[in-house]
Amino acid sequence: MTVSVNKAKSAKQLTFTYFAAIAFAILTLHFTLMDSTLDDFEQLNANNRLTHARQVAMEVLAEQHLEQFAIPPFTKAFVGKASLPDHLAIPDDLPYGKTIEVERDEYNDTEYFIQRNRITNDKNNEDLYLLYYDDIFEISEEQILDNQLKQLAISFILLTATMLVVLKVSGRLTHPLSELADNLEQRSANDLSPVEVPSGTVSRELLQLVDSFNRYMSRIDELLNRERAFNRYASHELRTPLMVIKGATSLLGQSHEPTFIEKQRLRLQHASDEMNDFVTTLLSLTREENFDALTARPITKTEITQITLAHTHLISSDKHIEWQVLVDKGVTLKIPENTLNILLGNLIKNAFAYTDKGSVEISVSQHQITVCDTGMGLGTSHKGVNGYGLGLLIANDICRKYGWKLEHRDNPGGGCCACITFKADEAPNI
Repeated sequence: MTVSVNKAKSAKQLTFTYFAAIAFAILTLHFTLMDSTLDDFEQLNANNRLTHARQVAMEVLAEQHLEQFAIPPFTKAFVGKASLPDHLAIPDDLPYGKTIEVERDEYNDTEYFIQRNRITNDKNNEDLYLLYYDDIFEISEEQILDNQLKQLAISFILLTATMLVVLKVSGRLTHPLSELADNLEQRSANDLSPVEVPSGTVSRELLQLVDSFNRYMSRIDELLNRERAFNRYASHELRTPLMVIKGATSLLGQSHEPTFIEKQRLRLQHASDEMNDFVTTLLSLTREENFDALTARPITKTEITQITLAHTHLISSDKHIEWQVLVDKGVTLKIPENTLNILLGNLIKNAFAYTDKGSVEISVSQHQITVCDTGMGLGTSHKGVNGYGLGLLIANDICRKYGWKLEHRDNPGGGCCACITFKADEAPNI
């Protein structure tokens, strides 16, 4: 069921409404119980008085025949209905032995209690009516009722004051929530910055709400950044193989020599393989993968050397750079070949791009991979190599997916070291 925002009540209004309803219910219940208790007490007192008076009347009527007589202090006895006062409204079906309230006709006010009993007098059955009236009790009852009205008036005054206090307190308690709601309503759809904790009295639930919302917004911002990075990855990484394909296609029309054609064919094959590996890796970053199905495979020096050659043959042709590959024996990793090619290739390509003269060392052990160069070092840009930082974004995304840690630090001998730290038995992480 959908509720309109304009029709829904605020937390302050709901708090005040619920408190008022409960307060009025308690107040009504209190005075209802008090009035009922007073009536029950009056009925019980009259019943006990008339029961005692019946025993006294039986003793009196056993000695003499009277139509009416008084039984001190508050009871009168009447023999036969005809002897009853005319102002009493006595029902014809009055039960025997039960105390009943009766009213005076002219006042329509409950003042008397009457009890009907059966007596035998001179072998005749007659009705004995016992009439109880306590004027002092009636006066006391009126005073109690007046006192109840005073208490009711005081209770309403206190209730009103309490409701004003509750209204103020509820406003203070719900102000942070209202401020948060207003803040979210006024925020732009593109504003993914963290929400500040509202001012005022902040509850634990509100802090949890703000924290959960900020984590949710952070997740959305991360996904949007990954989407933007995906577009940058494609424009950056696909540009080079496309240029190679375009150039090789153009050159094939200029010569028919078998050697030349074979060279261009190899360039086309390499460019297409590079594009295929890159697209496969990017797609794998955007989908969930069954890492349990991955098996650890051996990492060899030959594989790392081929990756290095594939990613540096165009960059290092005009540079004086010495490089070497060091791979420990028995190294195994749970990562596909094409993904490792993209990951390590970007780090190697960056190392060669930022080194004009010097050396590059690629080392692989059971716990980490390091690519160290003697180039310009961290935080330095260089003409002609802009854009290679995007490759690091790809490498960082791959490491995040596999639960690895990628960090860069200064090389003591000059330059920079990119280090990937992992555990051989660590399950990849999405």
